[in-house]
Amino acid sequence: MGCVISSSSALTPSAATAAVKPETVSPRCVKSETFLAGGRRWYVEFYPDGHGPQDTGWISVFLFLVPAGAFEVVTTQLKISLLDAHGKPVPSYGSGGAWRCCTFSTNEGSWGYSRFITKADLGRLGHVSWENGGFSVQFDIIVSKEISAEYVPGRNHDRMLVPPPDILHDLGQLLSSGEGADVTFEVGGEMFAAHRCVLGARSSVFRAQLLGPMKESTSMCAQIEDMEPKVFQALLHFIYTDSVPEIDDADAVGMIQHLLVAADRYSLKRLKLTCEDKLCSYINTSTVATTVALAEQHACPALKEECFRFLESCNNSMLDLITRSSDFEHLARSCPSIMKELIPKLARKPPCVTNYSNM
Repeated sequence: MGCVISSSSALTPSAATAAVKPETVSPRCVKSETFLAGGRRWYVEFYPDGHGPQDTGWISVFLFLVPAGAFEVVTTQLKISLLDAHGKPVPSYGSGGAWRCCTFSTNEGSWGYSRFITKADLGRLGHVSWENGGFSVQFDIIVSKEISAEYVPGRNHDRMLVPPPDILHDLGQLLSSGEGADVTFEVGGEMFAAHRCVLGARSSVFRAQLLGPMKESTSMCAQIEDMEPKVFQALLHFIYTDSVPEIDDADAVGMIQHLLVAADRYSLKRLKLTCEDKLCSYINTSTVATTVALAEQHACPALKEECFRFLESCNNSMLDLITRSSDFEHLARSCPSIMKELIPKLARKPPCVTNYSNM
């Protein structure tokens, strides 16, 4: 088994892609040749049998910074994508389209996944993209440069080039460090430190709770009910960095569904739309019933229509499998309005709607 690694580099997300030739270091590790991205040199280590004994059955992938000599710190935004046979990212594996802030230095120079994808899943998906039975992984790398003024001679006057904004990275660091935090949330027995002004600026709900007339009843420690700690942690990550954090592949659908509910609860419209978009990529016979119910309960019309389109595209045997599931039975009981919309769309498939003809 082999791996072809491609890299994208720029100070903005758009960039050209270059192939990187792998070279075998040991039976357990394949190391790529170094490549240039964002003005720095990098290489990738690929472990076809996992990085350690605890990763048996998994494929591990890590990105390394090549030290430039003297000690330096390189701040980046990164994402990694498994590519299908057509060179398109597979949403369920890698970063899922989300950027992650990461700092490399001479002493700490790697980032990646010890459990990127299982061999079984890779074989099942069939994402073989080159002759020798390998697959492709793409790293997108944005390197943040130190703020400096650079003058470019112009015809009539000198023009100053302004570096790209780094406020999201700085806010992410503020959340990670907890420095200056003035409110703590208890969620499922776990504690999360945050900043009232940041939360209030991003969410009208938090603004009312933490900065408005209700603030007098909000102590330094607030309890969040009906939410898992990892969901609240992801919510905070988005509030501070405007990006969705990495999500384990095994729990991707459930996590994104819960995050959509949290986004709706705290009136974070962009996060809600991001979750809708991601869930559209996960619609299948196993998830469509719960997804359409979620879309109806939290006013996600685009997601609901995507579920309807999927159901309309199913053949009768697939629809029969879906409508006999416990999730679909629960949908019929809890969301009768959905069934009233859906039945006319599926009227041409009588065997799939006979159980709901009286609605």
